[in-house]
Amino acid sequence: MKKFFKVFFYCTGFAALCIVMQFIAAIPVSAAYIFLKSFQYALSGNPELAMNLDLMTVVNDILMPSYILSAILTFFSAWIIHAVFRRKFFERLSLNRTSPVYTAVSFLAGCAMQMPLSFIITLVEKTGIAPDLFEEYTQHVEQLMSNQNTVLQILAVGIMAPLIEEIIFRGLILNQLKRNIPATAAILIQAILFGFVHLNVVQGTYAFVMAVLMGMLTVWFDSLFVSIAFHMGMNLSGVILSEFGAGLSDAAGVIMLAVSFILIPLCIMFLYFKSAKGNSHTPKVNPTEGAGV
Repeated sequence: MKKFFKVFFYCTGFAALCIVMQFIAAIPVSAAYIFLKSFQYALSGNPELAMNLDLMTVVNDILMPSYILSAILTFFSAWIIHAVFRRKFFERLSLNRTSPVYTAVSFLAGCAMQMPLSFIITLVEKTGIAPDLFEEYTQHVEQLMSNQNTVLQILAVGIMAPLIEEIIFRGLILNQLKRNIPATAAILIQAILFGFVHLNVVQGTYAFVMAVLMGMLTVWFDSLFVSIAFHMGMNLSGVILSEFGAGLSDAAGVIMLAVSFILIPLCIMFLYFKSAKGNSHTPKVNPTEGAGV
């Protein structure tokens, strides 16, 4: 029972860390934003404009910088926590080298995943199921993707978010779980936690499915690099489509969607069979670490 609680608090604690750091990161970023805006208005001779800053404008403008700072704070917090309790950190992340070919194919699969996923979400939304949930999701996505600096979007959503989320969920949490329970159960539990931290039912639902797939990739190759590549591919393609997707013709959109539906199973099957030859899907455990926290 003692081991159970150690594993439980380890996994839920680091999942919660991602949420907590998002709120903490927003504080200094908001303060810096308001200070700079006030200074700008003061120089222009209109200091009173600082008192009329719209809250939604502030939230929208600080969103990407907050995500970047949050990722940095989460990484170093996790590292420091392990150091304080004298636990190995990088050894728990499954940073084993793998073929660049597998990483590239995983990235391609992630890129291909974005359009079919959006298509399926749209189909479900059109059925009229849970309209309030889909409205909340739409507002969240619009805030995340609309009127944002593209470079900051790529850095925050396309690179930093996938990197830190893979380190926490497919790195620390999945590694801890699979050292104590069967790999299948470990994959499902980390996926549930990953879906939960998105704090949005629609996004959390498909995040759960994607987390299962990324967990499988991590276990198959015993390497975090493959799942990082998949996650980055998916997020980067989302940013690119949000910026340039409106310029696509209907025919081009249909062709890209069809190609994506074909690419996904081909890439996953390729990765599955290549990983089976390499490690027979057997997760490696560091014998010096034991099974505890």
